[in-house]
Amino acid sequence: MSELTIKDIAKMAGVSHTTVSRCLNGGRSVKPETYEKIMELCRQTGFTRNAAARQLKKHESKAIGIIVPDVSNAYFGELIRHLEWNAKQRGFHVFISSSFYEYGMEDQNIQALLERRADGIIISGVGDRTYLNLEKYLDKIPILFLGDNAPDELVSKITVDGYAGVVMGARYLLSLGHRSLAFLGGRESSITHRRRRQGFLDVMRRAVDVSYELFSVMPGSRIEDGYETGIAYFNHCVEAGKPYATAVMTINDHFALGIIQAAMEFGIDIPQQMSLVGFDDVSFASLPKIQLTTLAQPKEQLCDLAMETLMKLIENPQPEIYYERIQPALIRRETCMPPAQK
Repeated sequence: MSELTIKDIAKMAGVSHTTVSRCLNGGRSVKPETYEKIMELCRQTGFTRNAAARQLKKHESKAIGIIVPDVSNAYFGELIRHLEWNAKQRGFHVFISSSFYEYGMEDQNIQALLERRADGIIISGVGDRTYLNLEKYLDKIPILFLGDNAPDELVSKITVDGYAGVVMGARYLLSLGHRSLAFLGGRESSITHRRRRQGFLDVMRRAVDVSYELFSVMPGSRIEDGYETGIAYFNHCVEAGKPYATAVMTINDHFALGIIQAAMEFGIDIPQQMSLVGFDDVSFASLPKIQLTTLAQPKEQLCDLAMETLMKLIENPQPEIYYERIQPALIRRETCMPPAQK
């Protein structure tokens, strides 16, 4: 006798095969009476989750989706490169899309991947509302989250500890002797950005004889946003008749590059007059004319672990929630030095 299929169970129960699949994966969004009816049929016929998993495997598309806020951002570009290479080594094709920092576009991207029958999705979210987009899809497709913009223990995710990274960078600046510091940039809607700023605040509040400031006028993370914020910050200092900070931390490396340009226009020498720390360690940070001190995200490790975890989610019809927080590293280059003696 041939092995029963999901469609056979669905026909017996008078429901769709997707309803049977949902029941076998925990019964989310299925009426209790329907769930009990289907599970009783499975018990009577000996149909198991393993049998369902074998059938689902036969229908794999061998494709995964990668969704990031902006593919033109060097950090996300490097992530995509590592993820795509890793996926191809496993025989998977990759669909890549940008959400352009828009929740509606993020939702459309997920729907498009469902329509293409992708086997799984890796997503770096727009902000703290991304989880609302993800929640309704969690029982339809394996999803792995990169970053902090989703609640812990509700969705599988891998992130780099931005809070710990900024704490490391802030302590480094204090160790150099800086006592006037500022943190520039950050979107309030981003949990990632809020954690980085909180790391800075917590170090400053514990430090002795230190003045500090949070300053942000642009919600974005691009070079242009860093430039506009830098111009606004230096003008703010001039108008208030106060000296600018001798050490500045920024939300990311792109932002730092914009601040470097703004500082040049104000005649401020980095690092002679102002030390600067970025975050991410993107490829341009180590260029000879930049040599940016930054907090490095271990991108290859992050992507290897992400792909390995997504494969587990794809292969297991009733997966557990996976969570991993990776530690960043301080990369000391030439944009930091002790403050000039007055």
